[in-house]
Amino acid sequence: MNGLLPFEWVLATRFLREGLLQTIFIIAGVALGVSVIVFMSTLLNGLQGSIFKTLLDYQAQIIISPYDEAPRSLREHDGAETAILVQPRAQRPRSLDQWQKVRDTTLAIPGVLVVAPVVEGAAFILRGDANTGVGVRGIEPESYLRLVALKEKIVAGSADLTSTDIVIGVKLAKDLGVWTGDKLTLKAASGVSSVLFITGIFDYGNQGQNTGSVYVALRTAQSLLGLPGGATSLQIKVAAPFEAETLAQQIAAQPDIKVESWIKTNAEFFKALSGQTLTFFMIRLFVGITAALGIASVPVVSVVQKSKEIGILRATGTTRR
Repeated sequence: MNGLLPFEWVLATRFLREGLLQTIFIIAGVALGVSVIVFMSTLLNGLQGSIFKTLLDYQAQIIISPYDEAPRSLREHDGAETAILVQPRAQRPRSLDQWQKVRDTTLAIPGVLVVAPVVEGAAFILRGDANTGVGVRGIEPESYLRLVALKEKIVAGSADLTSTDIVIGVKLAKDLGVWTGDKLTLKAASGVSSVLFITGIFDYGNQGQNTGSVYVALRTAQSLLGLPGGATSLQIKVAAPFEAETLAQQIAAQPDIKVESWIKTNAEFFKALSGQTLTFFMIRLFVGITAALGIASVPVVSVVQKSKEIGILRATGTTRR
């Protein structure tokens, strides 16, 4: 007997050698179970990280806008009458009141990195016989390009905008048969139009974005949509995106503004993500339980099979431990 090792170690080593195939299966089972758990954790983290990056690449984490216009009764009533039907009022682009002051106040809040004024509205793109409705977004490139990764999505030209430039999506460019350097007409519902040169073409990997959105300079959108000097919203980037709701509540302390965080506007997405996370957790849990039960069953079976040998060892004075 090897004098360098305790009796218990020698006995255990002989047992493992005699049941070599069983030992290999035990080790392989443990390794497989751990590998599955690690793989699923990595897969979930990578998938969620990719989704969050895609979301945050082309949208603000917090948006400040004016409250929607509410319909009003044509006549006063004493409260005894009840309105049965209220016709919703069509919303028109409206400027945020004193948006420069709101921007400066918001920038002073710790955790706020960028506040970009934006003018958004609907318009038509005219090119030959083509007439396509699009969502117009007027931006200040120096602030907006720090908020959204538009530069990274440019596949032709650049995202630099002057008052005569426009940036459009790659699908819209193909539909209209245009490319960088070409010109087209952007016309608002009010009849105001502007001839613009295509300075850049972007690809967000999303057909809706690539077809229905265009970018122009802030002043161009202000003139086109009849909002001289105005901004329909302030879009914000924060240092900690997952704390955006807390910052939104701080910003909302300012009067007469509506503040929404990306967490609130994507509430359904977060619910689905929570369900996905729970599903992955349950799978990992059951894989772990299965591996543990498989490992635990081996010594139990071994003890039953070797009850005679254990009896002999006990008779020779071997303790239970």
